[in-house]
Amino acid sequence: MPESTSHATPAEKTLAEHRALHALLGEIEEASAGAGETAAETLASHLDVLRERLAAHFDGEEQSGLFDQIRELAPEQAHECAKLCDEHLGMLRQLDGLREASPQTRATPAWPQGVREFLAHLAQHESRENELLTRVLDGSMEAQD
Repeated sequence: MPESTSHATPAEKTLAEHRALHALLGEIEEASAGAGETAAETLASHLDVLRERLAAHFDGEEQSGLFDQIRELAPEQAHECAKLCDEHLGMLRQLDGLREASPQTRATPAWPQGVREFLAHLAQHESRENELLTRVLDGSMEAQD
């Protein structure tokens, strides 16, 4: 998981987790370029790891009080906070759909393309969270994908 964050604020922990997720997304993107049954198995394995990490990450974001803090400091951002939180379950469901694809589906070019599209959506979501965190909670923290 991310580097040691035991004394970090919820925002700092979230940004560190985003950096770790970004690295994992890069590995998955690279794996999605492979061809053949072995490449599909490797990609599926990466998606299993991502599912576990992403579920824990989303749960941590929602349970840490981070979005409550943002809404308290910037009530005008309440809608964006709600939108970001609402996207979590949908992204996990989309990821589950990719993970549950049959071997026949995994053998088609559409499956790794679907994975890449999911990764792009997830990266965009995390980027929006980073921007919100740095803008509202600490303008001096540098946003990173």
